[in-house]
Amino acid sequence: MRTFIPATASLISLAFVAAGCGAGGPGTGVSMISNSGPGTAGTASVSHGGAPSAGAGAPSSAAGTLSLAPGSPDAMGGSSTGGGAGLMPDMACATGTASAKLAGVNMLVAFDRSGSMRESAVRNGPTRWDLTSAALKAFFSSPDAAGLKLALRFFPDDNPAAGCNDQACDAAACAQPLVPLGPLSADPSPADMQEQALLDATARSAPGGGAGGGTPTSAALAGALTWAKAQRQLTMTENSVVVLVTDGEPHGCDEDIMNISKLASDAFASDNVRTYAIGLTGSREADMDAIALAGGTAKGIFVSDGANTQQELLDALAAIRGQVLDCDFALPEPKAGATIDPTRVNVNVTAAGGVKTTLAQVPDEAACAGAQGWYYDNPVSPTRVVLCKSSCDAVTVDVMASLEVLLGCQTITKVPK
Repeated sequence: MRTFIPATASLISLAFVAAGCGAGGPGTGVSMISNSGPGTAGTASVSHGGAPSAGAGAPSSAAGTLSLAPGSPDAMGGSSTGGGAGLMPDMACATGTASAKLAGVNMLVAFDRSGSMRESAVRNGPTRWDLTSAALKAFFSSPDAAGLKLALRFFPDDNPAAGCNDQACDAAACAQPLVPLGPLSADPSPADMQEQALLDATARSAPGGGAGGGTPTSAALAGALTWAKAQRQLTMTENSVVVLVTDGEPHGCDEDIMNISKLASDAFASDNVRTYAIGLTGSREADMDAIALAGGTAKGIFVSDGANTQQELLDALAAIRGQVLDCDFALPEPKAGATIDPTRVNVNVTAAGGVKTTLAQVPDEAACAGAQGWYYDNPVSPTRVVLCKSSCDAVTVDVMASLEVLLGCQTITKVPK
């Protein structure tokens, strides 16, 4: 049964403060949503959708705190509050307000059911499939999944379309989910029909005979990314991600890891579709890291056989969900006749103690280099703001932290050394 965690347990507030950009300058009251004057920035409260996991990617300490390096005010002059330098909504360069919410997440899990999943994960104990499928079902039923829209495809498997195997290598077949995309709610199954469908599909999909026993990684990933790119085009304001879970090296179809990684890099470049790679025992760490790096998620996540297999995989899935939801949000839609100048956008973070800091913009994810900051999804034609991992970690563990995006003041930037 799923226990619902109230939104107040993990809350982020966002305030988009629209300045004189496009059709209107400072003092003209240009507003993206409401005509509010300086100093009256509105906020929209947005739930994380569950408490942050202590699994992969979460800081081991500093829970409930936010430690950020002070930013530097631009030429317009920034104010300091509680010791942290931050641009303020009531500055002359910022007028009007607009609200926005964090991105929704459309996730496809591509899950390995090759013959090696029948191997014992614990001596004289349950198989790798027994433990990992139990973790998968636990994730479907957990608070961390509430609010997520999720689809599921197993490989190799001829359900629901024949050809997603190591002989036919049909990416089009692999692009058809066994369980189509649907939202998970806080209700337990069977009231949550999507949860029930996912649980039933997993129970029916234990590895056995049928569609070959190899590991058609290239076909499975190509199909999953095809699905995710199409979904991103249908829902441009939401994230589409692929989670690849496998216990083996590619066997069958294209086995060249450089070609497989390129599938992930192409999808990330064209549609900002991220690929998370979870390697179970039997996978090659270098291969999973290559796929994850190409897919915009830096490194693979590894789960080993043993007594902790189920919990490690559950933590990994929960951490992925939190990273995608909490740290990536859309720029507001401007009012008719107005435009947003991407060189005049700033992101403020206010910690639980009230210290406001303006994060520096960096060119891309690679330029974060473990430091605080943010970057655009596409520097040429930006539509989304993405927090660097360090800032993301800090915000998601501080349940009282708030984000504020100011438009109209010259962007504070950090030039990589």
